Amino acid sequence: MRASVFAISGLLFAAAAFLVFAGDSMALKATAFAVFGVACVIAVSLVFLAIGRAEDAEREAAKPKPPPPPDPHAGEAARRSRPRPPRRPT
Repeated sequence: MRASVFAISGLLFAAAAFLVFAGDSMALKATAFAVFGVACVIAVSLVFLAIGRAEDAEREAAKPKPPPPPDPHAGEAARRSRPRPPRRPT
C-alpha cells in the first residue's frame, strides 16, 4: 500500500513540476492536468479497494465456521467389524 501512495504522490509532484515549467506552453499545461487527473483516479480507486478489502475481511470473520465432517470410520459399521490383526513391524 505504501508503494501506491508513493506512486500517487510522485504523479502529483510530476504534475506540479509540469505546471511550474509550463510557462506559456499549452501542451505542458494539458499534460500536467492529465497527469493530475490520472493520479486522482488512481487514488480514488485505491480508496475503494481498501474499503472493499476491509469489508471482505469483516464478512469473512463474521461467517460461522462449518462443523468438521463426520469420521467415515466411526459408527455402527466400525463397531460391528472384526478386530484387525496387528501391523507387521517394518
